[in-house]
Amino acid sequence: MANRMRVLLLGLVAIGAARAICAQQFGVGATYGWYNDIEKTFQLGNFRSPAWEGWLETRLDQNISLRLAYGNMHVPGDNVGQVVGPPESPLVMPDYRDRIQYVSLSVTYLFWEGPFTSGIFGGIGGYSIRPDSISPEFDPFRDARERVFGFNAGVDGSLRVARQISIVGRLTYHGILSQTKRSLLVASAGAEFRF
Repeated sequence: MANRMRVLLLGLVAIGAARAICAQQFGVGATYGWYNDIEKTFQLGNFRSPAWEGWLETRLDQNISLRLAYGNMHVPGDNVGQVVGPPESPLVMPDYRDRIQYVSLSVTYLFWEGPFTSGIFGGIGGYSIRPDSISPEFDPFRDARERVFGFNAGVDGSLRVARQISIVGRLTYHGILSQTKRSLLVASAGAEFRF
């Protein structure tokens, strides 16, 4: 008798969980964009590419979604063009790039306007910074190779163009808690498929 009750209880829990899972809306998407290093100053003409991101998303509620994203940016080193080294033999840092890859988890609050949806979002993530190779005399002065935490916040909007497909636009601020405290603003556009 006790085994039958357990099987019945487990069956009811499984049915309830399946209904909850099926009621969720999932989505996958990708964007391509342009970054702007706003650590010291912001100028509209400083947006550069490439910056791209892909994500998986689930709706937790009609107005709230949870997004797991992976992104990649290839940005100039933090001290490119600056004078470094001892005063008796100063060096000017050459042009080199940092490859920044990240995984973030963010929550979005959505506003509905018919086929158009807008939202504000914020989240945390892990960032990997890998600077390009440069001449050995500059190596001690380039950005550190590190893995750090960071946060992101921004606004996004999407326009549904088909039943399951939307065009997406997003403006994201990335605060990267590295040794050089990078601050990047990314404007991007792409598509999302919901199922």
